[in-house]
Formats: sequence, structure tokens, C-alpha cells
Amino acid sequence: MICVSCPIKQDFIIEQLEKYEGEDCQFKFVEKKGIKMKFSVNIEDKEKAIAAAKRIIKATEIGSVLYFQVTEE
Repeated sequence: MICVSCPIKQDFIIEQLEKYEGEDCQFKFVEKKGIKMKFSVNIEDKEKAIAAAKRIIKATEIGSVLYFQVTEE
């Protein structure tokens, strides 16, 4: 499981990660507590999942100005 922390645009982040159809990994939203959003991933390599989540968020139109953190849960 990975955790994305961001105080704003949470629904946008959830939508972007859940609709991602890449070969490397897939994300499934689990729960939201405060600024933390938890996602289950279909791969064992959490570092790869974290890197993919960061890449997906940064690739959006607001990703370059959005302050967020992705960690292993």
C-alpha cells in the first residue's frame, strides 16, 4: 500500500491514479484520512509504485505546481 499526502486537489489525484492503465502498476483507492490518501497497488515493489504515482501526478496540467508526497504505508 502507498500513501499520497496532499492538502488540495485530492479528488483529482484519486481520479488520475485510478484511471492509470499502465503496464507497470495499477492503483486502487482505499481510504482518505485528512490529507492522506491510501492506495493499494498490484505489484510487490513499492518503490516502483511510488515512482509511478509521482510520475503520473507530475505529468498532469497542475502536477508541476502541486505540493504532494508519496510514501510506503
